Amino acid sequence: MARLMVLFIGIAVVFSVIAFKGGNAPVGLLFIVVAAAPVLFLGYAVVNRRRAGGATASGQRPQQRGRRTLIPRVIALVTVVTVGYGVYWVMFEPKANDKALTRVSDFQTGCGAGLARKYFPQAADRTGAGPHPIAMFTISESGSPNPAYPTSGTADYWSGNGLDPHRVQLIACLDSPDEGEFLTDCKFTTDSIKLYRGVYDVTVYEAKTGKKVGSEQLSGSRKPDCPGMVYLKRGTDKLHTEPEFADYQAVLRKYVDN
Repeated sequence: MARLMVLFIGIAVVFSVIAFKGGNAPVGLLFIVVAAAPVLFLGYAVVNRRRAGGATASGQRPQQRGRRTLIPRVIALVTVVTVGYGVYWVMFEPKANDKALTRVSDFQTGCGAGLARKYFPQAADRTGAGPHPIAMFTISESGSPNPAYPTSGTADYWSGNGLDPHRVQLIACLDSPDEGEFLTDCKFTTDSIKLYRGVYDVTVYEAKTGKKVGSEQLSGSRKPDCPGMVYLKRGTDKLHTEPEFADYQAVLRKYVDN
């Protein structure tokens, strides 16, 4: 029992540290309370036993027994709810980025999942009329996000390393693609891999808060262009075309320009 209590307290302390480092002081304080709960309950039990004066349960009135079991139940319920919310926040909510922003590609951690996703307190507020500068990231065949670079002559608020990262207000993240229409077989030295038109879900977040702004769908290029070299995730045997930059603009313009 003592080992279980120590383990419980240790986990709560670790989650508290993660919460404070992630910029969520209320959740950090909640986990401090959770860490203290076993000790407080143990103290309550000792005091309660002393007050009982060694009386047996059969010698106690029903009202007394009810009160003495109600308090631990309430403490347990509050602890479970607190831990549930805290675990949800730690595992699924974005955490504050504590690194300096030097280029637009620094925002790629805003496209992570669970513990990996970040928001950026150093980014600009998304307020007023557009344009709202955006950092856009596609997804490689290996599963890592890569910046989507604008074509020549594109306004500087449309992603790209020419954009001052402190001006960025939005982040657009592509998920792993589904297969659209089959385009061609890509021949490599030792293998042949089918190329499909990629179909992507794209999610738009506020850079400063990590809050979801909206979601759309993008299709990859119809051009049957095979890469010269590619890194695939294990178990993957398909390639997907990426969207043209004009496709990003067509779908995301309502978030950027308005």
